[in-house]
Amino acid sequence: MKKTSLIIVALTTALAFNTESVSAQFGKKLKDKMGESKGGGKGEGEKAGKFSSFNEEADEMGVTGEYFGLIDKRSFGFRFVKEADGKLVNKLDYFEKKGTTPQLSLSMKESYFQKNKVKLFHAVVSNTYVELLEVDPGVFAQIKSDYNNNGNAVPPDAKRTVVDVYAKEKSKFETWDVETSQAKVEMIMIALNTENLAKIKEKLMNFDSYKKYKGKIAFAKGTNYFRNDRDYEPKEKLEWMITKSELGNTLAFKPYFDQILAVTHPGAWFNITYEMAGEKTDREALRKSSTFFSKNIPLMEKDKDQFYFFYARGPIDNNGSADYAYLELLRKLKDKLKEGQTYDLKVTVWAFKDGENIAPVAEGIVQQEYTKGETGSKKLLSDPVSGWIPKMEKWIDE
Repeated sequence: MKKTSLIIVALTTALAFNTESVSAQFGKKLKDKMGESKGGGKGEGEKAGKFSSFNEEADEMGVTGEYFGLIDKRSFGFRFVKEADGKLVNKLDYFEKKGTTPQLSLSMKESYFQKNKVKLFHAVVSNTYVELLEVDPGVFAQIKSDYNNNGNAVPPDAKRTVVDVYAKEKSKFETWDVETSQAKVEMIMIALNTENLAKIKEKLMNFDSYKKYKGKIAFAKGTNYFRNDRDYEPKEKLEWMITKSELGNTLAFKPYFDQILAVTHPGAWFNITYEMAGEKTDREALRKSSTFFSKNIPLMEKDKDQFYFFYARGPIDNNGSADYAYLELLRKLKDKLKEGQTYDLKVTVWAFKDGENIAPVAEGIVQQEYTKGETGSKKLLSDPVSGWIPKMEKWIDE
């Protein structure tokens, strides 16, 4: 069977969560660590194990048995242990040497099996995270991840790399090589993460701001009006939102997404455009226009796994900062804007990839009033010392 076909088979199987058994193997670094552990020294079996006797044992998970490695071609013993010393433990003992003491014990991620029949075992050995994930009955992928989750299983969206494969039957390696196992692991995690995201979104729908503005942008007089002390708890009140502001004065916004960017547009990051009175500016386009803006406009990658910007942004923030792309819009409009007039400012947050705005992920409109008087919009925009437009002209000239 060709490789492409094998991957398709793997992906299809993964989506159905049809993982019934596994085998696995550990990389050299992990083996070195395990070799230092209790039971790995002299007196309890120095030679590579022969674990055919494990096949005579039975457990409710169907895991216990002798396994063979794809890369490290030795044989290994896997034993699922449900109870020990009168306590429920649900762990996987790993043997690479004969004896009664395993070289490593991995904890089971119980919720994955209870809800999705996914068999995942994990451990941290000398700050090295290792994981065994069943990709097919009798086949386990050995996985490494740099994610630190304080000894717990790393989350579904963490980067996982398959470094070896274990199988009870060597014939399984005709199908389950590292590449195919990697594809299966990623699809299992996508499915698990999708379920997790659905729960998060259900929780967010209990908050008025997310419920009302999902897929839109909310505006306020400053970033301090948006409250998000903890993950997935946007506590800002609807009465704090505004639909009109003074042109040149403080303005903040927060986009709320229907789905996280990492799912809807993998590999993309955020971009922002501003439109008003027939002019439009683009944050990414401005970033690429000069070395000054390239240096001072960072990529917006931080919130790709969030349902909103964790920290609200300000076209003109109450801490004295501003978005260069918004100021560029004001600069372009300096001869068009008139006292007493009100303009619609459209803000769009985009998924951006490969030099293009792929799709809008949130948008909103707020009215901007050009106020009159000595302290009005004219001073805020055009004062030769403190005005935003002279500042922007200076930065463009750099």
